[in-house]
Amino acid sequence: MIYAKKKIQNNANLSAQTAKIIANVNELKEKNIVKIEGAEVYVYPEIWKDKATALNWIKCLHLYCMLKHRLKESDTLHFKHYTNGELIGHFKNKKATVLVSF
Repeated sequence: MIYAKKKIQNNANLSAQTAKIIANVNELKEKNIVKIEGAEVYVYPEIWKDKATALNWIKCLHLYCMLKHRLKESDTLHFKHYTNGELIGHFKNKKATVLVSF
């Protein structure tokens, strides 16, 4: 269906994707695979199979933090190793960056 020259279905897909992201992150938090403390997200880098997957994880977790933790879109989100606290990536200035090699 087209309304004002925009497809309405895209919004439905976006809301479904957002709901799936929230459900998946909540499940990972319950399993102690992801821990969120303020503007820091602790994850195991082993779950990131390659750079493209890691960038997608960072973007999804940033969206989750914006919705659930009232993080602003312009705020920096740091991703750290779950066990040793080493910085492994960040989301800064609307851009995801991975600092570990695969």
